[in-house]
Order: sequence, then C-alpha cells, then structure tokens
Amino acid sequence: MKTILIVDDHKMVGEGTKRLLSDEQNLIVDFVSTGAKALEMLDNKEYDLYIIDLNMPDQNGIELTQAIKEKYANARILIYTGYDTSAYFNRLADIGVIGFLSKSYSNEQFVHAVMCALADLAVIPAKWLYELRRTDHSAQLMNGDHVSLTDMEQEVLILVNKGMSNDDIAEHINVSRRTVERYLTKIFQKMNVSSRAEAIETGKKIGVLPEIIL
Repeated sequence: MKTILIVDDHKMVGEGTKRLLSDEQNLIVDFVSTGAKALEMLDNKEYDLYIIDLNMPDQNGIELTQAIKEKYANARILIYTGYDTSAYFNRLADIGVIGFLSKSYSNEQFVHAVMCALADLAVIPAKWLYELRRTDHSAQLMNGDHVSLTDMEQEVLILVNKGMSNDDIAEHINVSRRTVERYLTKIFQKMNVSSRAEAIETGKKIGVLPEIIL
C-alpha cells in the first residue's frame, strides 16, 4: 500500500481529491487543510507522496515543502496549483519537488500523474516543461522589444512587488544596498521603465512577475 497526504486550504477541493485517489487500489489517502496540521501528522508518520497546494494563506507550498524536506530529505512532493507557476519553477526544482499538478487536469490525468510520481517519475505539464530550468525570464514588451531578466533580477522584482525597500531587499538576498540599486537600474533599463510602480505594472503585463506572490 502507498500512502499520500494532501494539503489544501480549500476543503472541498482537498476532500474531492482524497475521494478520487482513495478509489484507486493500494492507496491510503489523508487530507489536511493547513501546513501546521501536516507537520503535526509527520511527527508520527512518513508518507510515500505529498500533494501540496501552492497558494495557502498561513504557510505557502514553498515554505511547507522546505519544512517537509528538512524532516524527510527524500520526500516525494507534488505542487498542486491552478496558477501558472513558471516564475517559481527554478526555486521549486531547487528545493526538490518531484513535479507539478494542474487543477485543470481531468480525473484521469490527475490519477496518472500521481501514479507516475509514486514510481519516482517527474511530473511536469507539457506546456510548462521548457520553463523548468531557465536561467532567465524572457518576454516581449508592447513595443516589440525583447526583455530577459536573470533569476536574481526577477527575484528583486518580486521583492519590490511585495513592497520591500531597497534595504529590506538587500538583507533578504544578502547583498549590499548598492548592489540592489544596480539590479533595479538594470531592470528599469531592460523593461524601459523609470519607476518601481512601472516595473511592477509592466512585469505583470508581460508575464515576468508571477500571478501570485509568495
């Protein structure tokens, strides 16, 4: 028997997913609605697979994945989301997720993807595959110009979107304030903008800022 833990703050979605997988032979499925409860359960039990919602209010999927990996380094973790997660692919790959599940999947696709993960196969939607280990984040501006941000430039832009000051960003990514200012200057030049607000607005329009900010 294989054991699965589903973590999703939307209880109807989580319960529905549990019922779907519980119909399969040789699967034992548990469901909790918070990361805190999931970590409590891990004190007494290790699961063969964890299916974690990316966007949860108290502890997001990235944070919970990191906490599970600290406890069980070889844990198989699937990130479950209805959003385009391409902006987080590199970070999620770095912390060791085994794949990504889309909430738009049919029941058949979902079950097949879960079975693949249990067999130690990576699970990636075909249209997202090319994004997985990008070294930059590319898009096209409205005027037709091509813009390409490095991982660090995109990280700085995400932190700007969170409302962080230059000093806060410098502390967060462990660089000097001057370095942050250089990153921002480069971002503004690449995106053809002159302010943080313009950079955020343009970043969302062209897709180099994610739909959700974690």
